[in-house]
Amino acid sequence: MATKIMLIRHAEKPYGKHLGVTEEGNKDPESLIVRGWQRAGALAALFDPAEGALQNSNLAVPQVIYASNPATKQGRGGKRGKAKKVGSKSKRPQDTITPLVKRLGIQPNLSFVLGQEKDLAADVLAQSGVVLVSWQHEKISAIAGYIVGANPPVPPYPANWPGNRFDVVWVFTPPPSASAPWGFVQVPQQLLAGDTDTVISLMAPVRKSPA
Repeated sequence: MATKIMLIRHAEKPYGKHLGVTEEGNKDPESLIVRGWQRAGALAALFDPAEGALQNSNLAVPQVIYASNPATKQGRGGKRGKAKKVGSKSKRPQDTITPLVKRLGIQPNLSFVLGQEKDLAADVLAQSGVVLVSWQHEKISAIAGYIVGANPPVPPYPANWPGNRFDVVWVFTPPPSASAPWGFVQVPQQLLAGDTDTVISLMAPVRKSPA
């Protein structure tokens, strides 16, 4: 089983006059905005500092990294047994971990698409060592639920990840025994101007993302 599982929401996305761009600076509505790329670069240092200790002792250098694949797949049967497509064209979860995987020299796992959170969680739990997952915010609580299963943390993780937060890491640690709860903490990233030192409220409302 993984020794630590860290979940992050992808970095800032296009809104208003803030356009998505590729790593090379070409316009792409499915990619991050400039501030998002700034966060992606800063995350590389957050999870793998060049010198000294990690910014927060609850974090760790990831050994396995997942991001949702910007593709669609044939999903499991929906109502009346009809198959449905799952996935998203968004490249933002993958963009967000691109500087980090380059820094660490590892290949990200892109085997799962948005809508395959249950399968993703099962694969994450089967890993050994420290795991990082970059995903769309509306499904992060679902991933957490599949991870902790019948042993949810006390106090619990928030039921919703609000659309206006890009600056938090959720950290889960396995229970010491079969009947014990999972460990859970939230770590504010505090990487860019405007990031706060607050965590996501347990009663966080679902709000439309401004970025």
